[in-house]
Amino acid sequence: MVDESLLQIETCLLDRRRVHLGVAPDGRVYLRVTSFWPKEAAQLWHGPYSDRQAAETDFRTRTQPPRVTRAQIAEASRRGEHGTVEGVPMIVLRHRWTGHMTLTAYQLVDEAGQKKSARQNGHI
Repeated sequence: MVDESLLQIETCLLDRRRVHLGVAPDGRVYLRVTSFWPKEAAQLWHGPYSDRQAAETDFRTRTQPPRVTRAQIAEASRRGEHGTVEGVPMIVLRHRWTGHMTLTAYQLVDEAGQKKSARQNGHI
């Protein structure tokens, strides 16, 4: 747990999300996303990071659309955790930033983790 009173806090936009970057007296950086749901997740600081770039990189990595294989989709479908919302395929997964279960869009990848092209996805 970080003592927020010791942080120099800056509010900024990162990938269209409002975030707080907090710099501790020792130079370590913390990051939280005030717009995430649920509210208790929005108040949690992540870190410490060695610098601002490390914090931003971790945030971007953990908030990009998840990469999902056809096998994962089949398993999620069996559990009733895959479907389409307004024409967008969605899956229920644990959010890599908040840790909460969420319905999210995803990127289809092959078993080796390589992104499928639109032609391979059947969209062309």
